[in-house]
Amino acid sequence: MRQDDGPVFPAPPATLDEARSRARDRFKQRLQNGEPVGGCDCHSEGQQAQIKPHEPAANVVGVRFRDSGRTYYFNANGYELTTGCWVVVETGRGHEAGRVIIAPHQIRLNQLQGEIKPVLRRLTDDDIAHMESLKRESAVAVKTFGRKIREHGLPMKPISAEYSFDGSHLTLNYSSQDRVEPRSLAIDLANYFNCRVELKQVGPRDEARLLGGMGRCGRTLCCSSWLPVFPEISMGMAKTQDLSLNPTKVSGVCGRLLCCLSYENEQYKQMKAVLPRLGQTIETPQGPGLVVSLQVLKELVTVRLASPGANQEMVFSSADLGFGNSSAPAQAAVPIEQPVDQLVNTATSATEAVQQNGHGPAAVVEQFDGEEESSGEVQESGGPPSSSRRRRRRRRGGPANRPAGGGESS
Repeated sequence: MRQDDGPVFPAPPATLDEARSRARDRFKQRLQNGEPVGGCDCHSEGQQAQIKPHEPAANVVGVRFRDSGRTYYFNANGYELTTGCWVVVETGRGHEAGRVIIAPHQIRLNQLQGEIKPVLRRLTDDDIAHMESLKRESAVAVKTFGRKIREHGLPMKPISAEYSFDGSHLTLNYSSQDRVEPRSLAIDLANYFNCRVELKQVGPRDEARLLGGMGRCGRTLCCSSWLPVFPEISMGMAKTQDLSLNPTKVSGVCGRLLCCLSYENEQYKQMKAVLPRLGQTIETPQGPGLVVSLQVLKELVTVRLASPGANQEMVFSSADLGFGNSSAPAQAAVPIEQPVDQLVNTATSATEAVQQNGHGPAAVVEQFDGEEESSGEVQESGGPPSSSRRRRRRRRGGPANRPAGGGESS
């Protein structure tokens, strides 16, 4: 294939704001084309016709308060709104500004939870200037929050500050290893800022979401850019994807397991269900052989042929071997010139490590303000001791070190 026949990819974004702008444009394009978005029914053009006359319905819009936040529904209140515009809505914290990501549409009231509050008005230029001033004041509030913490001598770490749209409510996020009682601190801060102050303790994942940063992939953190809800993650996902079982290598900046482990986990499960297992003896077009390695995403299998005089490895597609209905194109068997022992040791190193340990990692649950969060850290369970520990124990407790009477010491 010539180089001009390949797909043309756009240039990578230069800034974070440009990347978010492109993501919003793609989201809007999918909505306009009627493509499914997030597993919801907002892309359905015939949704209004599905509502029966006797069922109560309302004209609602989907509003998101931050790029990585959840979507909340409000009554359109007769306003002509489009995706991307800013509106002012009423929440439990007062008046808040949010961006419309789902255009007004009819929806049954029994599909929504809680009371549907109306949209107050659209955002004006004065409102945008007021939002910018509150953002600058939030940066100053964090510094003041840290100074007050040191004055009260509390074991707390300030994370971020966020004003409500009207400036009547200030939320201060902090992290702490232990539970603290910051009542006196909250009263002091409320008198200082002359508004309602809420102190909220967050966990490691929420701390990374609020602070932001760069991940191992070199891109901005998913939780701070687009991920609305933290997925359920376990070390079993890393094992399914043949990744390192060392928690330090599959953890993010928050110290917890990477959220991206859940993105391709189902695809790996489906592909491994039809592919042969590592170390399995199978029949190939070149004769019987032993599976020494797998390329799961490409659906390729490396087999060490067992026929006499054919001590080499060859790569086959799963379709050539008759495993499932492979979508990968059929390829001719490709011989590999590397030594056999080296390939076998490389392919089975991860499996042998798990078998020697005899136990797998377990998830740790930490509680923050009544909410549980699966951290994915690894605890040392009561497994068998290593061989080096056994040798040390034998040297300490051998026959030469025992009492002369031959009895066991207590």
